Amino acid sequence: MNLPKIGILSFATQAEGFSGAVKKSPQDFVVQEISAGGEIASLAPDPTLIEHDLEYTDFTLAKTNWDQHILLKKIANRVGVSRKRLHYAGTKDKFAITAQRISAWKLSPSQLSAVRIKDCLIGDFSASDKRLELGDLWGNRFSIFVRDVSLSEKELSARLKEFSSELKKLGGIPSFFGEQRFGMRFNNHLIGKELLRGNLELACKHFLTDTIETELPDGKQAREFLAENWGSFSEAISKYPNYMRFERALLNHLIQFPNDFVGAFKKLHKNNYKMFTHAYQSHIFNLELSGRIKSGDLSGEMNLVGYNSDLSGFQLAILEKDGLTKETLRIKSFPEASISGSKRKCIAEIKNFSYLIENNSLKLSFDLEKGSYATVLLHELLKE
Repeated sequence: MNLPKIGILSFATQAEGFSGAVKKSPQDFVVQEISAGGEIASLAPDPTLIEHDLEYTDFTLAKTNWDQHILLKKIANRVGVSRKRLHYAGTKDKFAITAQRISAWKLSPSQLSAVRIKDCLIGDFSASDKRLELGDLWGNRFSIFVRDVSLSEKELSARLKEFSSELKKLGGIPSFFGEQRFGMRFNNHLIGKELLRGNLELACKHFLTDTIETELPDGKQAREFLAENWGSFSEAISKYPNYMRFERALLNHLIQFPNDFVGAFKKLHKNNYKMFTHAYQSHIFNLELSGRIKSGDLSGEMNLVGYNSDLSGFQLAILEKDGLTKETLRIKSFPEASISGSKRKCIAEIKNFSYLIENNSLKLSFDLEKGSYATVLLHELLKE
């Protein structure tokens, strides 16, 4: 169970959990973006072309089992432009069927419509004089299948009625940050902590050597070798497979400059710096929210740790334990990684929650605001 690793230590509902298989296939996890105006992106976008003379062509991108960033790069390559000309409001899951809006700068609907890529549909064209920015959405609609449920239909129905009733009383689900926030190896917050502490060697070590049981064997073995032989960068790089290109970039730098861990870390994209420190911020939030659940106080908002935030006693104690202060949350050497702080509700509202039981499977449907995680609802329901 990975929940304790990311700071989730409590459940807010009392309904007994059950076992079931989640994400047996991409078709079991369907995500449709909901725009700020309430429009739901279609899984079967209309390919009808339009003509316009505005700066941006907006379109719906429906994809199955595609990494969003890789797919956008492939689309850009097919039309012969830079990937930077495609913009989106939010990042969607890979192992899923997803639909979202994309803005394309100075590309016509006919150019985009000509793109043919397996498991990818483009359509529902419209025109705009401004591009989509990150956060320009209300949220997402989820349709999730839980397969191989361990209960009879009668037992499952009773559990779901109890669970639904508890959700209504709570007003939603705890607004925990989900597993996606912490990376595939659930260690983004550990890297972020060391980045904030200025310990770049340990940040690099976490990035290069932390592993989990589900990692591919060749990558896992490479990480374990370097963990046991830290400093043997020349020998280690031959063990890191080519698909671990970011790890290899760090290692190549350390081979040339063995003690320059700052330079090695800077081989990562600047966006990664903030991803790591925000994961650290999220971990503290999850820990504090777990305590609020135990005390029964889930009203209002909580401050997220940051140099501009009013920190709670709990947050100050965590920072002190980790060798940090409020002032160290602003990083001069990595300004992109600084965390200023903000507020976050304790409860994430759920809209249009419904379920259907059929053939030993459960279909859940619901809408969540941006920044909320469907996996948190699944953890609450299954108690795992």
